Amino acid sequence: MNIADTLFSGKKTLVMGIVNATGDSFSEGSSSAAATAVDRALALLDDGADMLDIGGESTRPGAAVVPEKEECQRVVPVIRELKRLRPECIISIDTRKSEVAKAALDAGADVLNDVSMLRFDEKMTEVAAASQIPLILAHSRGTPENMRQLCDYNGNVTDAVLAELLAARDRAAAAGVKQIILDPNFGFAKTAEQDWELLRNIGTFCGYGTVLAGISRKSFLGALSGEEIPEKRLGSTIAAALFLADHGVRILRVHDVRQVRYALQAHFYLEVKR
Repeated sequence: MNIADTLFSGKKTLVMGIVNATGDSFSEGSSSAAATAVDRALALLDDGADMLDIGGESTRPGAAVVPEKEECQRVVPVIRELKRLRPECIISIDTRKSEVAKAALDAGADVLNDVSMLRFDEKMTEVAAASQIPLILAHSRGTPENMRQLCDYNGNVTDAVLAELLAARDRAAAAGVKQIILDPNFGFAKTAEQDWELLRNIGTFCGYGTVLAGISRKSFLGALSGEEIPEKRLGSTIAAALFLADHGVRILRVHDVRQVRYALQAHFYLEVKR
């Protein structure tokens, strides 16, 4: 089965493991600080990740832009080494920059994940169209520096986010991109309550194509539970992941691959046996 078949066909919910090659991720924590990005990626694959998402620039609220050269130095060696060790693994490059995307694709990346929804770098659309690989469009507004001030959706966050995603999809398709995945992008230019509203309405997005969702350890989960430490939001993450899978989400982007995979396995086994 080729990559497109894996991502767009079948009923299995895929688990995407997060590999932050940034050195400052809010979710990595001290337990993984000593591990290299390659070591973490290999561990996630051993835990059953169907694919990996590798990023060299933090895009959490307040994060600063990383120069292209530095971002390439962070991600390209990781991708190249993973393709050497595990040539069959599916790798997504998480970047807003066309030059980083091109370098990552040359190193062996299979999927392009743009958290800026093609707004940050106008050449990203050209790269995606020329490469003819799957493109993940992740909804956002503004930049990490100002996204907290851009949460006004005129009372209907679901309709507004969907409309902005579909507009980006149409632009990408018009440029020649043929394989597009939609990501409502929880936490980006959204309040906690807006994130919960999007989660409740996730099935709406799934009616428009293949959907990816990243809810792992997100702050809106902590807003409900009161848990301030991201690594301790696993229970909430699993509950949200099962809800997403039940409502048609194809790909779950998570840190805790083994735990989420086991939860999905048990959940769907019980459903089949009902």
